Amino acid sequence: YQRRVRGMGKKKIGYWMKEGKAKRIEISKIEEILARKYDCDLVSMDTEVEALPRVDAMFHKMSDLIFDARQGKKAAVEKLEKFMKYFKAHEGLPVFDRLSNIETLLDRVLMMEAIQKCSNTCSIDTKFYSCGYVLVNTEDAVAIKNSLTAKNYQLPVICKSRIAQGALGHDMSIIFNEEGLEQAKLGSVIVPFIDHDAVLYKVFVCGDDFNVVTRPSITLNKLVSNNSQINVYNFHSDTVSKVTLDSSQVQEDLCKDADMSPLSEEYMALIPEWVKIMRSVLKLSLFGFDIILENKTKKPFVIDINYFPGYDGFKNFHEILSDMLYQAAISQ
Repeated sequence: YQRRVRGMGKKKIGYWMKEGKAKRIEISKIEEILARKYDCDLVSMDTEVEALPRVDAMFHKMSDLIFDARQGKKAAVEKLEKFMKYFKAHEGLPVFDRLSNIETLLDRVLMMEAIQKCSNTCSIDTKFYSCGYVLVNTEDAVAIKNSLTAKNYQLPVICKSRIAQGALGHDMSIIFNEEGLEQAKLGSVIVPFIDHDAVLYKVFVCGDDFNVVTRPSITLNKLVSNNSQINVYNFHSDTVSKVTLDSSQVQEDLCKDADMSPLSEEYMALIPEWVKIMRSVLKLSLFGFDIILENKTKKPFVIDINYFPGYDGFKNFHEILSDMLYQAAISQ
């Protein structure tokens, strides 16, 4: 890539995200690359003035804003309405990504349906699978058990909030028996537990580029052997795949010293096709998805998709994102 063409005019890239997210992705690195490589300004769209600045392209993590607005937070509602008016007034503006496309990832039912659609799009020899789900629409444990049986789900299962955003989105429960099903909350989503040798592969997508990292996941062997009477085990999923101050007990209960080797070449060869299909179906450029391999058959399952993840371990992420943003800006 070359610096801006003489006379083209200085390009401006807008962004919006919460301060914590901006720090975690090291927004200053993107600002530095855009300035040094393209003589391009990075402009914060988090302004209190009524008129948002005019920019040539924009990226954001507005899934957080949408979540806050849905919780009834007045400031978030007003800010979201302002952005929606702005996008409507600038329909040709390249935005990573469109709010209507992000909606799919904020609702686990819509997300699971999208995963199934992506799976159906794969050819038989490049296929990944969806684990499916049961939506809890009753508090009757027997009725819930019947719904699981109809889908051939065996206990234990994992129960998740239908909301796939904010702290609620990471609250999960492992339900071991029918008594535990009494604690399944109305409106939650139940998915089968797939034994995957406690290893998870996170695929981070940034436009046409991607990166795969290996993370620890959960096994039930420790819990079952340590306490055969347990009905439900509640945990925060972030404390499994990340090392945080409060993660030690959860990792002690759910994780084991698994092989953290990179994803094998056999599956790495399939990732480009999976990314292409997911980008086409989801109409997103900044997202991540989680893959597990079923222990016995080694079937790949996509179990989760996140909008604008942390990109931890993605080599050259800041440069790749900056290049994508600038190319979008000059395409106008």
